[in-house]
Amino acid sequence: MSTRVLVVGGGLAGLLAARRHQRAGHRVVLLEASGTVGGAIAQARLEGAGGLALNTGAEAYATASGAVDALIQELGLTEQVVAPREGLSSRVVSAAGTHPAPAGSLLGIPGRALAADVRAVLGTAGALRASLERFLPAPVGAREGATVAEVVRRRLGRRVLERLVAPVVGGVHSADPATLEFAAASPALHRGLAEHGSLLGAVRRLRGGHAGSAGTRVRSLTPTLALLPETLQAQLLTGGGIVRTGVEVVALSRDEERWQVRTARDEHLEADRLVLACPPDTARELLAGAVPEIAEAVPESPSAAVRLVALVLDTPALDALPLGTGALIAPGTPGLRAKGLTHASAKWEHVQQALREALPAAESPHLLRLSYGRPGEQIPGREEIVDQALADASRVLGIPLGHRQLITAEVIDWDRAMRRPQPGHRAALDRLTALLAAQEDLELVGSWRAGTGIDAIVRADASLTTPDTPRTSSTPSTPSTPSTPIVEGTPHDR
Repeated sequence: MSTRVLVVGGGLAGLLAARRHQRAGHRVVLLEASGTVGGAIAQARLEGAGGLALNTGAEAYATASGAVDALIQELGLTEQVVAPREGLSSRVVSAAGTHPAPAGSLLGIPGRALAADVRAVLGTAGALRASLERFLPAPVGAREGATVAEVVRRRLGRRVLERLVAPVVGGVHSADPATLEFAAASPALHRGLAEHGSLLGAVRRLRGGHAGSAGTRVRSLTPTLALLPETLQAQLLTGGGIVRTGVEVVALSRDEERWQVRTARDEHLEADRLVLACPPDTARELLAGAVPEIAEAVPESPSAAVRLVALVLDTPALDALPLGTGALIAPGTPGLRAKGLTHASAKWEHVQQALREALPAAESPHLLRLSYGRPGEQIPGREEIVDQALADASRVLGIPLGHRQLITAEVIDWDRAMRRPQPGHRAALDRLTALLAAQEDLELVGSWRAGTGIDAIVRADASLTTPDTPRTSSTPSTPSTPSTPIVEGTPHDR
C-alpha cells in the first residue's frame, strides 16, 4: 500500500506539504485544530457592509521570486490575480513627519542614501551618515546572531534605524529591531552584506531595476486572498485526501515503523510519515517524548499578538487618496498608537468596486485597515480600539474621521500568527536541519523556518524533495482513501 502521510496544521505551509506528498503518490490526511484551513490567510464577511468579503490576515503576496505566481498558475487561479492600483506609493510616518516611502528599499534600508526621497525622511545629516556605510569594513555590525538594530545602527546610523527600518520591522514582522535577528529577518540582505561588504550595495543588487516602493511589488486574488488556501484544500480533497478541521493533536510517539498520534478526541491514528506544520512551541511540546533531541533543537520564536481594525467609511474626503496605499508608522511617533494603516480601497481597485456594489447608497465608501501590537506595547482593548483607530486614521490622513462617517467596523485578533526570531535563530535552524536529515519520516514546516510572508513559505516548500516511491504499510487505523472527498468541521467551514 502507499505511504500514509499525516499533516498536523492546515495553514499555508501544511496545505502545501499535503499537496506535495499527494502529488508524490502518498495518501494524505490533514488535521487542523481550528475551524478552517488557511491560517493567517483568512477572510470575513462584514454584515454591516452588505456582506463585503474582507481580508482579515495576509492581503497580498510578494512577486519578486515568481514562486507564488507559478503556484497560482498551477492551481488555475491566474484570472483571479489582481495588482495594486498604478501610480500610488506608500508612506512612512515618524517624528520627522509623513513622507513617501523611499523607492528601491528592502527592510526599509535604502539602496541610495542620498536620493531625494531618502533625504526627506532622514534629513541631510542622516542621509550623509548613511552614505558613509560603503566605506565601512564588511564585518562592522555583522557578528553572528546580530540583531537588526545592531547591524543597521552601526552601519547606517540611528535615523535609518528609527525612521525607516523600525516602521517596517514593527509593521511587517511585528517585532522589535533590538531583538529580531538580522539574518532571520532578511536572509538575502545578510548574504548580500557578506558578499558585497555593503548594505546599500546589497539592496541595489537585490532590487535591480525595481525602483517602486515595496507595496507595489505585490499581487492578490479576488475576491480575497483566502481563495488560495480554499483552492489548495479543494484540490487536496479532489485527489482523495482527507481534511479534518476542529481536530487538535495532543500527543505523539513513534515505534520502530510508524508514528502514533493521539487527538483531543482520544482518537489514535498512525502514519508512515509525519509533517508538523504547527507553531514551533507546539512542535517542541509534541516531539519532546518521541524525539527529544529534535524537540530541543526547535528554536525559541516568540509569538506576537496583533489586533487589526477594519473601518468601512463613507467620506468624499478620502477620494483624493491622501496616503496613497497606506503608511507604516515608526515606534514612538507622538500621538499615534497604530503601527500601520492600509487604505485598502485605494490600493486595490477590486476592493473599491466591491464596496460600491455592497453599499450602493454610500456616496464615497472606503476601507481602511489599521494594525496594533508592537513588542512591549499594550494593545488597545476591543471596547476602545475602534475609537482609537478612528483617531489614529484622522491624524495620519489629516482628515477628521468619526462615527458619523463610519458605516461599520470589524476587530480581528491574531495571537500566534507572527513569530519573532531571536538572535541565534538561523544557527539553530541549521542544527535542526541537520538532525531532520537523519529523521526521514519527519518534516517541520512553517513560517518560523521559512521566513515571513507567503512567498517565503512557497519557496521553502518548493525546495523540499518528497520520496515518490510508495512504502509498504499495514492497514492504517483510519479509513483508506475514499472515492469521494472527506472534509470534517463545523457546518460553516464545509
